[in-house]
Amino acid sequence: MNLVDRAFGASEFSDAEEPGIFTWELATDKVYADSALANLFGLDPEQTLTGLPVVRYLDRIHPDDKPSVAKAISESVITGNPYRCDYRVFDRSGQIVAVAALGRCFRDEDGNPSQYAGIVFPTNDHVQQDALSAHCSAALKIARSSGLQATADALEAILKELAKPMPSDVAQVH
Repeated sequence: MNLVDRAFGASEFSDAEEPGIFTWELATDKVYADSALANLFGLDPEQTLTGLPVVRYLDRIHPDDKPSVAKAISESVITGNPYRCDYRVFDRSGQIVAVAALGRCFRDEDGNPSQYAGIVFPTNDHVQQDALSAHCSAALKIARSSGLQATADALEAILKELAKPMPSDVAQVH
C-alpha cells in the first residue's frame, strides 16, 4: 500500500476516474505527473514521474480541443489567473475521455512564471465534486505535512476553484 492509499484509506475513485495531479516546470518544459494522469493521457507512468515535455500531453488532447486548451493555459501563464477547462483526451487504448482541468501558474521572486500545477479528472462518469474536493483536501494535508509548499498552494487554489460554479463562458465538451 502506498503513501497516498494509507493517507486516504481505500481509494474513493476507480482507476478510470481517479484525478491526476501534475506540476510543470516552465524553465525545463518538464511536466511531472502521477500515474493517474499518465493513465488519463495514455502515457507511460514511469516517464510521467520523471518528467515529460508538455507537448507530449498536448499531443494526447483531441485535435478539436487543442487550440482552446493551449490558449487557456497560455493565458493562465501570462496572467497568473487560475485555469479551468473541459476537453477530451485519448487514453492508452485510444478511447476518448472527457476531462476537466484546474490549474494555476506560480511565479518566482522576480515575478516570472516558474511553475504550473494542477489537477485533471475524468468527467465521463460524472465524478462527484464532493469526492474530488475531499481527495484534494486530503492531498493538501499531505503536501503541507511534507513541506511541499508549491503543491499545497496549487491544491488550495484548486479547492477554491472547485467551490465556484463553472463560468458560463467556458465551453463544455461532451
